[in-house]
Amino acid sequence: MKNMNLLALSAALSLMSACGGSSAHKTSSGGARPAWVEGESPRWTRAQNVLGVGSGDDEGSAADRARGEISRVFSSAVSVNTVVDESETTVNQGGRTNTSFSQAVAQNVQTASKKMLEGTEVVERWKDGSTGRYYALAVLNKGKALSAVAEKTSALDADAQQWKTRLDAAEDKFERAKAAAKLSALLKGRLDLENDRRVLGGGPLASTVDVSAAKAAASKALAALDVVVIASGDNSDEVETGIVTGLVASGMMAKRGNAGDKGDLVVESRSAAEPVTGGDARWKWSRATATVTLKEGREDKTFSRFDVSEREASADAGEARRRAAGGLARKAAEKTAAAIADFFENL
Repeated sequence: MKNMNLLALSAALSLMSACGGSSAHKTSSGGARPAWVEGESPRWTRAQNVLGVGSGDDEGSAADRARGEISRVFSSAVSVNTVVDESETTVNQGGRTNTSFSQAVAQNVQTASKKMLEGTEVVERWKDGSTGRYYALAVLNKGKALSAVAEKTSALDADAQQWKTRLDAAEDKFERAKAAAKLSALLKGRLDLENDRRVLGGGPLASTVDVSAAKAAASKALAALDVVVIASGDNSDEVETGIVTGLVASGMMAKRGNAGDKGDLVVESRSAAEPVTGGDARWKWSRATATVTLKEGREDKTFSRFDVSEREASADAGEARRRAAGGLARKAAEKTAAAIADFFENL
């Protein structure tokens, strides 16, 4: 998924550059190999710029790869991911699909990263006359990028202060957990932007929120919920591990339960595994599936149900089954975290 986001950002940068003046630099052919081809430029110093060098069979691909090298530098530019595998999972709230608050925060951080990267320019181009290979140098001014990051960080701080105030005032454990979940998402978004500032050479920005105290309060509110996981069927241990991983990613603690057990939140899963045929007799295939149901314990009301599946192959049937179970657990973790985020967004 990181590569998908990187390609998307690089494509966006390519389009913006094509519309602006940065693409007007002509390619120099032949002559001595420029110093910037090796990643250093006396004109565009690393003290003031982030540099990216790309090469390709034509000018366009060289420029795209140079921009992509700059994108790779920033963790939030490639780690923020809100793509959902809708072919295998449907998360509904009252018959409609919703975008979670944590996804909205992630999208805001991605927007900040894109705005920051809009300052990327392709400033040098060169063609190696002996090989016909094209090279391009892309630069991003650190000062301009820092301004974009600071603007979005301030906006996240304002939202975090609002939700910290609501958390402090709430008495109902679900309302406290809702505020805590939103506060946690905002604090994570802020951390992503701080990582970008660090890459750009900037120091930490003072926040209107006591970040350490806010994290502790949010963790305490989420941990106060009694969460029960009830898993049955083939690969139940693996699926249970995946569900717990998703809950932990949402800031919650969970305990193993049995059919009929109660809790503030109850997560039930039914899973199955079966061998399947493939086109090559040398490979053994296994398919693992699970249906996961999440309920609010106060009213025993289902607020989300989704299906996940995984199909894997190996020369050994047991290994194929193990791989399928592992993949199923990873998907269960992702979908559980998304379902919990949706629940608190619409609570």
